[in-house]
Amino acid sequence: MENKFLLKMLKNSFLQYGRDLDVDPLSKDDSLQLIEKIADEKDKDTEWYEVVEDVVYSYLTNQE
Repeated sequence: MENKFLLKMLKNSFLQYGRDLDVDPLSKDDSLQLIEKIADEKDKDTEWYEVVEDVVYSYLTNQE
């Protein structure tokens, strides 16, 4: 269930940067790596959307 939630959040976050994942999807490896990174960086003091936005921004700007 959590992966579906995170995938939806990733999709919405990428849309903000002009990338529609339905048209131009991520590779399975990239998706899994992003979800893993989100789960690793999430702690009780942060909101999911904050972590997702940070991870997507880092991915798009090649800061990983």
